[in-house]
Amino acid sequence: MSLRVAAMASADPLSPELLHELETRYLVFDAFVAGRRRVGLNPLLLPVSLHRDAARAAVETVRASLAASERAHQDPSEQARYRLHPDVVALATASRRGGSSALLARVDLLLGEDGHFVACEVNADCPGGHNESLALPALTRAAGFQSGHDPTCVVDALAERLARASGGLPVALLYATAYAEDLQVCALVKKALAARGVAAVLAAPTAARLVGRSLFVGRTAVRAVYRFFPTEWLVGQDNVRDLARAVEMGSVFDLTAFAHIHAQSKFVLSRVPPAPWIAPTVALEEVDLATILQEQPAWVLKRSFGRVGDQVYVGSLLSPPAFAQALRAAAAGSLRGESWVLQRFVKQRPIPTPLGPRLVTLGAYVLDDTFVGYFARLTVHSHVSHDALCVPVLVEAA
Repeated sequence: MSLRVAAMASADPLSPELLHELETRYLVFDAFVAGRRRVGLNPLLLPVSLHRDAARAAVETVRASLAASERAHQDPSEQARYRLHPDVVALATASRRGGSSALLARVDLLLGEDGHFVACEVNADCPGGHNESLALPALTRAAGFQSGHDPTCVVDALAERLARASGGLPVALLYATAYAEDLQVCALVKKALAARGVAAVLAAPTAARLVGRSLFVGRTAVRAVYRFFPTEWLVGQDNVRDLARAVEMGSVFDLTAFAHIHAQSKFVLSRVPPAPWIAPTVALEEVDLATILQEQPAWVLKRSFGRVGDQVYVGSLLSPPAFAQALRAAAAGSLRGESWVLQRFVKQRPIPTPLGPRLVTLGAYVLDDTFVGYFARLTVHSHVSHDALCVPVLVEAA
């Protein structure tokens, strides 16, 4: 059977009761964007063959990205190509020296016209979607859909990893305290840790301080740090040195390890060997801009550290003047030290859904070297942002 989003008995299976559970049990505080709900319960049904294809593509893309990251650690000239701030390099270097290797990544996969998944980016620093990946399959079952297998265990696997690494001692959950969508991720992880008898402290990234050889949040010494806060946003904080020393000494377990920051950069895909499951990517400074303008529909312009669809310019969706303006602005940013890439546009195969044909971006989670589930978003156009529709992912019986 082909990939599709299944219809359910109710046109809108997310009843008020289930919406309440989504908010109170699973802590999804942002179910609406611009007055429209951004979550649904109609499941994306993956045939077994496509499930295997997606999981393999995700794991192999992460492996290739980490190999490229290791080359950057070993070669200063390669490191410089990523254009990282000195604070970020200091954290990454300290983490690697301390032997940190833990990783939670989400590889975003696009369904190509040939029916195979292609990776367009790796979210290796602090990927989101935890709440939806746990809530939506469970609520779909509660709404009466019983077919298929739920392959997603990312929240449980993450909590187990943190609990094991902390030895049962407190875990710091660092997040951007001004953002409810960041709180909802860390609050859910805190609940999962509490179910395992492990205490967790929710705090701003600036709260972590080194006292002797121990990292403290307030008066609580922590043994592990889960960070839902981009490494590049730590730049300029007065506790960067404390964090670097703590991970270098092995005082704390850090997830995702700062050492893997290169894998978060979209530039990393320009440094991996060509593979049919990775979209060809090149650094902006390595291409002829006139040629790119002539081939506009074939390219996507991305800032290497843009997130959630920000600073992504899809050539086929923009007018020539708008794309040229974006390209000129990116080139100027590159001269100022920013990192930008151009990626070959992946022509996607629309899939049938109760809403009509849609494009799917399938986020496949990888914890260390193991596939641990999915986070799926549906869009009308080839650009995924905050307003994409999140749906559960189930694997059909063979």
